[in-house]
Amino acid sequence: MIRPVLLIVFVLFLFSCVDEVQLPARSVESRLVVEGLITNEAGPYTVKLSYTGQYNSLIYGQNEIPVDGAIVSITEIGGRTVVLEQDAVTPLFFWMRDTTFQGKPGKSYQLRVQLADGKSYVSEPDMLNDVPAIERIYAEYRSRAEGDVYNPDHYDVLLDTKDPATTGNYYRWSGYGYIPRVSTGEPVGMSICCKWCWIPSYGTDTDVLSDILINGNSISRRPVFSSPIYYVGRHYIEISQYSLTKSAYQFWVKFEEQRKRNGSLFDPLPASIEGNVHLEGDPATLALGYFGSSAVSKKRLIIPGDTLNLARLEIKYDNVFIKQGNCQRVYSQGQLSPPSW
Repeated sequence: MIRPVLLIVFVLFLFSCVDEVQLPARSVESRLVVEGLITNEAGPYTVKLSYTGQYNSLIYGQNEIPVDGAIVSITEIGGRTVVLEQDAVTPLFFWMRDTTFQGKPGKSYQLRVQLADGKSYVSEPDMLNDVPAIERIYAEYRSRAEGDVYNPDHYDVLLDTKDPATTGNYYRWSGYGYIPRVSTGEPVGMSICCKWCWIPSYGTDTDVLSDILINGNSISRRPVFSSPIYYVGRHYIEISQYSLTKSAYQFWVKFEEQRKRNGSLFDPLPASIEGNVHLEGDPATLALGYFGSSAVSKKRLIIPGDTLNLARLEIKYDNVFIKQGNCQRVYSQGQLSPPSW
């Protein structure tokens, strides 16, 4: 009898030591967010504008709110200014339809956003620096970690290029591809339809590098994309290599640092990542995001996938990656044929 009584007394003691603390509600006003890039490729170019949803510590708001009624323009410093049009279907995006306007290496470009309330935001002029050509891209097979049954094997796409002898070069890489997937399909009459399809796969936009340690040397075996293997078949890959200004490089480094935080005690405190767009006449009032300009070099690769043994892959994966239904519908943006382009 003594032990249960002591346990009850101990529990009551614990509850008696708990005081409810009423924390004040904290509200954060919404801010303008800018995402845009002009390149030396032919347009059209897009600029994404939104407001962060008004945040309250008791009630969460929307993630993105369209910026309606804004007048958006891009200016080549010392040259033309072109006005963009808001997309009627997806109002977060503003399009430059003028096909005669194209970014040029050595020129600087500036974004201007005049809001419906009369406030204007401008970006710091961003120089469009040239970028060396991608020399080669190639893929290597990587098996998943032992015991990891919820992730597939991958093709790691690697890149070779040559950094110029001049100092102060900064790079960013991005990649995407179309990869094969399989589902159970759906019955159509006496047969099964639509078991195979191709879906898009996207890499990170924050893979950046400074030439401070490799100036004038070759950049070899740089991993720039990882293509997941869910089924046997060809992978269609495109890699883009961008030039960056120093300020753009610093922005993407900060962005990636926050993206990789794991919430440990040793992580720095999170903060809004402010870019190069500010309220006109008040450089201290900054928008979020970045408007930049960049030259771009692209290269494509088809990974045959014909060295994989389908029977072994099916045994290895079992049915973990196979969804029920029409492949085109159960996977996002699925298409029944590989990309013809």
